[in-house]
Amino acid sequence: MLVFNTTFSINTEYLERWEEWMKKTYLPTFKELLPDVVSELYEVMAVVNENSTNYSCQWRCSEPEELEVIHKYSNILLNNLSGEYGENCLHFSTILKQKQL
Repeated sequence: MLVFNTTFSINTEYLERWEEWMKKTYLPTFKELLPDVVSELYEVMAVVNENSTNYSCQWRCSEPEELEVIHKYSNILLNNLSGEYGENCLHFSTILKQKQL
């Protein structure tokens, strides 16, 4: 299994706007493009900064092609997010591969 993970750090003043963006833009875009790919959103519990909240959005992919679609469109959406929020909503993405022990 492959996971496309994007971690967000959102200034608490912008949290409601970010949540609306997630509900109306980010999540629906991928649900439309890849209806079978499961997404999960987690709040990161480690406190890094009391003025921000951190979240991890994960897309569980079974095929590398799904990962490529998410990577391509995520770059576009996240660049738009950065243009709108600037440093009030920071993010970085990683790709994870499940390890069998």
